[in-house]
Amino acid sequence: MSVLAHVVLGGALQNEPAATQALAYMLRSSPDIARAFVGMLQEANIEFEPGRVEAEQEHEEARPDLTIHDGDGRVRVFVENKFWAGLTDAQPVSYLKDLPEDLPSALMFIVPEQRVPTVWSELRERCRQAGFEPEDAPGGTAVMRAHVGCHTMLIASWRYVLDRLLDAARAGGHDTIGHDILQLQGLAGRMDREAFLPLRGDELTDQEVARRLINYSDLIGEIIDKLEHVGVASKKGFGFSHGPCHSGRSFAVYGKFESWFGIDFRTWRDTGITPLWWDFSNKAGVTADRFKTNPKLFADVIHHPKGQYVPIRLATGVERDRVVDDAVTQMTRIADYLLETVPNG
Repeated sequence: MSVLAHVVLGGALQNEPAATQALAYMLRSSPDIARAFVGMLQEANIEFEPGRVEAEQEHEEARPDLTIHDGDGRVRVFVENKFWAGLTDAQPVSYLKDLPEDLPSALMFIVPEQRVPTVWSELRERCRQAGFEPEDAPGGTAVMRAHVGCHTMLIASWRYVLDRLLDAARAGGHDTIGHDILQLQGLAGRMDREAFLPLRGDELTDQEVARRLINYSDLIGEIIDKLEHVGVASKKGFGFSHGPCHSGRSFAVYGKFESWFGIDFRTWRDTGITPLWWDFSNKAGVTADRFKTNPKLFADVIHHPKGQYVPIRLATGVERDRVVDDAVTQMTRIADYLLETVPNG
């Protein structure tokens, strides 16, 4: 059974619980994978043969996502998995208090790469407020760690942890587990892309950001106006459409089928191709197969449940008129092709 099937059957629908159940499942699936995970603690002088791995096990004051026991059944590591969620009131102090004091033990946080510095700073500050002074331990930037009393507190990114586990799976010939890790990497990668990045002072005062966004908005109107002038677009009966992550307007292409053109922030963020996208609805007959017949013209088209997103690339290093003309040329070629191939629009 794949990790994805395991998570679905287990009923873990939210991202963080799903990731926790998936990680626990993989660590239980093979001693090699469990050893690779524990091996990330060796630089903190925590070495043991891993035994039982429990998900969301209750302790006196803590309920960590994962509890890793050694071969003798003793608690050695608490693991907290984070994507979007903040720290709970009990983290990290109550968790550290619940770790055994008579043998090396650790509290480890796994977070999106972009959150590592900010979460680590908050963890250290909470320790100080509770009367514990974290002592930074030497090491690389991949895993940050500090001694807090007789325990070790660590933080690492999902990327680093899963890369290490994937290396172990491949080295041990665990193909199925390797595929499971890739699935979890996909989830973690998506969460990393969507994570809220800490604001920088220069961003808030950078007028060029605002200027450029206004430029994109103006280009949308100018491009559609020129498409209407050359007979490709018809705006009559259509208006603007805005949402939290998109802004643009609809129009008819050659009076045959409806489309939408504008800036889509999520698609821009996820692909890095262009801020401006042309959206065609399946209802208009512009289905995915229309685009697959001409992969050169429709490179990087994104097929979504309701239609297709076509990237309109913007010319760089040229004046505004050239940018508009180039976009109109691209869209005219696409419109002409669809006019010939889309039946009964």
